[in-house]
Amino acid sequence: MMLPRGPNEGLLLVRTDYSDEDAWRRALEAATAVYPDDDWRMGAPLRPVESADLNALAAADIVQLQREGYLSAVAVADAQTMRDGTIMFLDLNEFSEQVGRTFRAIPQEVEPITANLYLANMDFRDFADSADDDGTFRGF
Repeated sequence: MMLPRGPNEGLLLVRTDYSDEDAWRRALEAATAVYPDDDWRMGAPLRPVESADLNALAAADIVQLQREGYLSAVAVADAQTMRDGTIMFLDLNEFSEQVGRTFRAIPQEVEPITANLYLANMDFRDFADSADDDGTFRGF
C-alpha cells in the first residue's frame, strides 16, 4: 500500500478500521463538520484514504508505508475513532525528532489542527504537548 499525495489543502484521513460503516460515516461527518465557534470555520479539509490494505494498521505501521509525496502528518480513523469519534493525528515529518508521535483530538478541534498543520502556522508538537493526560487535545 502506498499513501497518496496529500490534498492541496488539508490532510489525508487514513481509515484503519472497517468494522462499522455507520460509525465511520458519523466519525467522518463529525470531523469535517462546521462548528460555530468562529466565523471563519469551514470544516476540516480531510481527504479520506480507504483500502483493505490499511485494515487494523497501527501508527507504527502507517509510518512505514511508502508515500507518493511528502507528508508531514496524517489524520487516522482507527478503532477508537469508531467508538468515541476522536481522530488520531500521526507525525510523519522525518525532519523532526518525533516521527510516529500521536495524539487524539475531539471532532471540534480537527479543523483548526488540520489548518494549522497544513499552513505550518503551528507544529505537531504544539498540539501534542497540549493534549490532556489521556492524550486527547481538547483545545487551548
